[in-house]
Amino acid sequence: MSLGLAIECSGARISTAVLTGERCLAQAERLSERGHVKHLTSLIGEALEQAGARVEQLTRVAVDVGPGSFTGIRVGLATARGLARPRGLPVIGVSSFAAMMDGYSVSHALVVPLIPAGGRQAYAGFYRSDPRGRLSLLRGPAVGDAPALIERTREALGLCPRRTRVVAVGPGAIAERAAWEEAFPGCLDESWRPDGPVAEQVGRVAQVLAPSRLGKGEEIAPVTGATGLRPLYVRRPQAVERALTNAAERALWRELSISALDPAELDRVLEIEHTVFGDPWPRRFFEEEMRAPESVACVVRHEGKLAGYLMAWALPEELHLGNLAVAPEYQRRGVGAFLLRWLLEEAGRRRAKRVSLEVRTSNFAAQELYRAQGFREVMVRRGYYRDTSEDALVMVCDLSKP
Repeated sequence: MSLGLAIECSGARISTAVLTGERCLAQAERLSERGHVKHLTSLIGEALEQAGARVEQLTRVAVDVGPGSFTGIRVGLATARGLARPRGLPVIGVSSFAAMMDGYSVSHALVVPLIPAGGRQAYAGFYRSDPRGRLSLLRGPAVGDAPALIERTREALGLCPRRTRVVAVGPGAIAERAAWEEAFPGCLDESWRPDGPVAEQVGRVAQVLAPSRLGKGEEIAPVTGATGLRPLYVRRPQAVERALTNAAERALWRELSISALDPAELDRVLEIEHTVFGDPWPRRFFEEEMRAPESVACVVRHEGKLAGYLMAWALPEELHLGNLAVAPEYQRRGVGAFLLRWLLEEAGRRRAKRVSLEVRTSNFAAQELYRAQGFREVMVRRGYYRDTSEDALVMVCDLSKP
């Protein structure tokens, strides 16, 4: 029997659940603002006892990875790994939004789950529903006060079919009901999980997200199912930390160089490609595209070491970015922004009016990188990615505008 443990402690309410498949055998919970470390282990033991199960019988662990309380997320993830690693169990990450939306159904709507983020701010997710009420991820999450999130919701609404209505759910929506009701009259749904997700939901969503065959000790990221697990914080680092990060990025930029992609470097490019992407381009595709007259292919080096690359195409009045990847050891250091800035400058040199691209709806980090460089979302391509049938966001940076 497949027996899973689920952990939810991204907010003030801590809960644990034991499930077989999607059926919950037992759940234990406690309200605690700052007692995550103190209470989580005992709640796990309580849920296991109620289910008549032992920790040795577990086959997987699911955990809410955020957004939410920074401390709670870290405690939950550390506890999940502490239980799983000695036993070689897989750990499946589930976002707070996905757990909160478990079982929710509403037709023809842009659904915005809102989770408190401290003060007057909230974390917002963005999902759209089809005529049958089934939800799909529309774009990456956002954080901010009510006016900022309402503006982001208007932008997301522009990606939906006409006459799509907004439905706001969760404790963050209730806390700012006046602002949301003024912006989108009748949008508030207080009947659905007004206090946020619980462990039972985390466990059920994990059952759906996780591949049917999990590797021993594997960590599965939320949304994409890709290997590798990180907390989903959403909020940018504090201002001082960000200033230091920017300074470090700029210092690294002075040590980077751009050159055309040489066929002799394809082995290293393919190594990065297979490391970074779940559906990597084959060698043949790179070779064919490099020979095409409209191809724009380059690599970035740091002290002679290949740190990343991009592949784009020159179309009439436009450059289209097809592929951009950064070696794992150079990620989160500004190399992706450096490549993207070079592409925008190259588009200017070619007198292109815009640069366009597609990005997975679940690739939140890439979406934020593109937005920071002036890209905006213009449409959705349904089922664009072959490996997962995931939707793609089409993003455009208009160079003709001042």
